[in-house]
Amino acid sequence: MVKKRLLVLAPRFPYPAIGGDRIRILHICQALSSHFEITLLSLCETREEMCFQPQDGLFSTIERIHLPRWRSYLNTALAISGTRPLQLAYYESARFRKKMNSLLPRHDLVLAHLIRAGQYIENLPGLKIMDMTDAISMNYQRMRQLNGSYNWKRLVYMVEQNRLKKYELRTVQKFDRVWLTSQADRSYLDPLHVWPIDVIPTGTDIEELPFRAPVSDANVIVFIGNMVTLQNQDACHYFIQNIFPKVRAQKKVVFRIVGSAPEAIQAQFRKYPDVQMTGRIERIQDGVEGAFCGICPVRAGAGIQTKILEYLALGLPCVTSTVGLSGVEARPGTEVLEYHDADEAARHILMLHSDPALRLKMASAGREMVCKKYDWKSVHSAIIDSCLKVSTRLSPPV
Repeated sequence: MVKKRLLVLAPRFPYPAIGGDRIRILHICQALSSHFEITLLSLCETREEMCFQPQDGLFSTIERIHLPRWRSYLNTALAISGTRPLQLAYYESARFRKKMNSLLPRHDLVLAHLIRAGQYIENLPGLKIMDMTDAISMNYQRMRQLNGSYNWKRLVYMVEQNRLKKYELRTVQKFDRVWLTSQADRSYLDPLHVWPIDVIPTGTDIEELPFRAPVSDANVIVFIGNMVTLQNQDACHYFIQNIFPKVRAQKKVVFRIVGSAPEAIQAQFRKYPDVQMTGRIERIQDGVEGAFCGICPVRAGAGIQTKILEYLALGLPCVTSTVGLSGVEARPGTEVLEYHDADEAARHILMLHSDPALRLKMASAGREMVCKKYDWKSVHSAIIDSCLKVSTRLSPPV
């Protein structure tokens, strides 16, 4: 039987597979490649992306449209005085829209990654799915409520959050299926569960993150995250200023930030005592040597905090804020330790440091939970099931 044809719209070129959004869309396409012949239409920000040649054979055809950063900045500036979300304006391209319109008649189904690509097809006929991933407006709502050194951006988040909330509430009604990564995001946008939304979590690669039993003399608290994002920067500043001193007052420990970070950000955090920065590394497990727990002190965000899944897969007990835990189906006190204020966070960390048996117990329970609920293999099955609910409305291929 000839495979049905799927057109995938991406606002960012998904190669190389670095960063959560790129990894997610590639996994979605891997899951669907057994049922569909897939065409990728992607915006590209750089000439390097325009020339990059993937070797995985995932797509039968790859079409690219160059959208330079200066054009995106101009789009955004022109949209400030209107009501359109700046997220959408940034990724607006007439050439992308023209190419998409020429490809649509040759495909049976179209899948848009994020609202940035969903804007191109939301009002068009035909079967369509949007991987919305997160409720961005919920993330922005949390960001504008933060106290700290980022108050000057509150106005930006306030303006964009209001626009995004109105837009997201409208757009989820226009697709045959919308995918979000957590029940928290769905409840935020669709509290009565009346719209065609499926919760499909972001997974983790269990085989690439091997479980290692905690060691008794470990003294590192680790944070995994891309330090380009304001959410992760805020989380680390908050931890260093409000939680870490309470721990260091009683134990000799260090705080290690694992993940990509611009040089200016690395220099900023290295000024703090007992804080280490790895920068980008090839394997996450190489950055957590000597760690006795992972910390997720995020105060803003939406969807799933994949750092929690990575900690638990690696056998690191996780201490997390309530916001960080909101997208993850883990049991507080059994698979993670949840805190509500800085004092409680410090108590959890000190307890784990002094009790290797507790660390092993929580590490084992956390690993089991991740393998059961967040292995990419099981996520692939959910992706296929949801997509087939839509594609079965098509006439049989010939």
